[in-house]
Amino acid sequence: MARAPLDEAPSAGLRRIVRLTTAFSWVSGVAFALQLALADASPVRLVPAGLVALLLASWLWLPDKDGWPMSAVEGVVAFAAFLVLPTPQPTISFLFAVTVRRSVRGGAGQYPREAVPVVVGYLIGLVWWTVRDGGVDGDRLAASLMPLVGLVIGSMALHQTVWSARLAHNAARTVEAVVRASPVGLVLLDDDGEPRLHNDRARALLGWDAGRPERVPCPHGADITRCSRGCLGADVEPVEVRVPRPDGSDGVLSVHTATVDRTTGPDHTLVAAVDVSKRRQWEEALRLRSETDELTGLAGRAHFLHLLEEALRSGEVVGLLVVDLDQFKEVNDTEGHEAGDWYLRSAAERIAAAVGPVAVAARIGGDEFAVLAPGHDVRESARLATRVLTELGRPLAGLGYDLVIRASVGVAVGGEGDGVAELLRDADTAMYVAKRQGGSRMRLFRREMAEEVLARQRDKADLRTAVEEGQLVLHYQPIVDLATSVVTGAEALVRWQRPGQGLLGPGAFIGLAEETGLIVPLGNRVLAGACDQAVRWRDQGRELGVTVNVSTRQLSSAAFLPSLDRVLATTGLPPERLTIEVTESVWADEGAMRGLMEVRGTGVKVALDDFGTGYSSLSYLQRYPFDVVKIDKSFTGALGETSRTAGVVRCIIDLAEVLGADTVAEGIETPAQAEWLRGAGCAYAQGYLFGRPDLADRWDAQPSVRGRL
Repeated sequence: MARAPLDEAPSAGLRRIVRLTTAFSWVSGVAFALQLALADASPVRLVPAGLVALLLASWLWLPDKDGWPMSAVEGVVAFAAFLVLPTPQPTISFLFAVTVRRSVRGGAGQYPREAVPVVVGYLIGLVWWTVRDGGVDGDRLAASLMPLVGLVIGSMALHQTVWSARLAHNAARTVEAVVRASPVGLVLLDDDGEPRLHNDRARALLGWDAGRPERVPCPHGADITRCSRGCLGADVEPVEVRVPRPDGSDGVLSVHTATVDRTTGPDHTLVAAVDVSKRRQWEEALRLRSETDELTGLAGRAHFLHLLEEALRSGEVVGLLVVDLDQFKEVNDTEGHEAGDWYLRSAAERIAAAVGPVAVAARIGGDEFAVLAPGHDVRESARLATRVLTELGRPLAGLGYDLVIRASVGVAVGGEGDGVAELLRDADTAMYVAKRQGGSRMRLFRREMAEEVLARQRDKADLRTAVEEGQLVLHYQPIVDLATSVVTGAEALVRWQRPGQGLLGPGAFIGLAEETGLIVPLGNRVLAGACDQAVRWRDQGRELGVTVNVSTRQLSSAAFLPSLDRVLATTGLPPERLTIEVTESVWADEGAMRGLMEVRGTGVKVALDDFGTGYSSLSYLQRYPFDVVKIDKSFTGALGETSRTAGVVRCIIDLAEVLGADTVAEGIETPAQAEWLRGAGCAYAQGYLFGRPDLADRWDAQPSVRGRL
């Protein structure tokens, strides 16, 4: 164990004891060495005298290193002194000197052990000296032993006193070092609130670097010891205090107090301060992140619903707007996700600008936003919704062309007693009504809308059942070769045999299927059924092709092409006997166009339906070749009314011929229309003139096509 240096003695009194003891040891040691050197003329005296000189040298040069080797030397000197000196008294003085010195120098466990050799040497020498002089004399022996007993007892007591005080002092210094190095700021305040003791950390945290210590503040005042609002006491939760920093910012300290009982005088207060500024910054960042939509910077859904709940509890009228972007999917699919994110951010900025500081805007879904307008009644909420639509309707540049953000807005108004879920549901309902009515409009919630929504939900559930349980049936309308008047194919048209409502046409449920995503499984069933029917016709000796309408959503699905390949392989229908029919809206979906070209690569024909009524573009026709161009019935139905219509139809036929595509005229109802189209070079036609859509089993009963022409 390393020995503590003497200057670590805890008090001036003990330091004087150590110095006096050391001085006494030196005086006694020097005197003893002289006595040995001058004892007689025998050369033996020089041995113990030299050993004492060695001890004195070790005390001088190695004051804290006189361990067991020097203890052994002390024992030898104690015995050898009896060989030289006539009486044991000088030896007792030497014994006292070295023992007392060791009692104040040795460690807590060293002194008793290292003092044993000198005591044993003295006892052996005393026995030898007694026997040498003619026997044991009790009085003489007692006179020589009693000083030894007192010496041992006194030196042990001195050792215990010195080292207990030294250990206490070292412990106090350790505590002081710990307090100084503590990351916690510690301040001891007297009963007047004045700092009496503090560590460097407290000085730094409380901003005392430039001056004298000041009073410790609390959230309720400049002096925490004068606070009567629950900041004092060990059982009190820590309080947070903001303190200015040199850079002008505010730090946040968590401050805890405890009472320090004093035996005399008033109690003091111990203050512990911890810097929680970083933690508060992180918590604030996390709070903002949880409350804010990361993409748009508007309020997030959870935070918005909390604000809505608080507004409803306040007792005032509350307006709620739900805003759904009508064209987000098209922008996201055609221009990419980065453009989609930009589109959402732009919409968020415009919604926030439209509502201003009187309302809170939030993004509550993918392309769905909401506005909370406290204090807004029905009229004011409607005006706010109109401002939102107007702001969104301004042309938006950024994609290389001007774009208008179209949105459907539902408005609901509630108050105290209304629930968050109910009010949000009402605004959603109004928004869906606006969207079903064409979008780009605002609708106020009415109670009857809820019934409409329930009916719509029932329709969705029934349609799902229809797809799963086979309530969908296929009717086929013949496609006729105008040159030969022969039926060459049929278009498959889906119908819904809905229980209790009879046979429903596609207009009654295709939009619902698109909205719910059921268009994909529905379309797969239609495709499989139509191909299977074409194979049955072939087995009956009728080489008829089949045309199937496919939605843009189906084509954009990665599963469509594998599904088509599987149907063709399962049914055995040659690909050239199948025609996939799409509308011009497919040009607005790049993913669907890629899927369509992959389909054409398998040998399946591709027909463009309703040409001239949608996104018609010659560049698209040139870039993406089609096998068939279908002339919409809005053109064929007006044949004979104006020369302009006839000119448009003739242009479509000529254009298709240039592009290498056949033409199919739809909606033919009269022989005159068929005759004009044949003369204009149109290849095929379909319409009521040739047959209404019907079940495949009823085709044999239809009249001859030639007879109608």
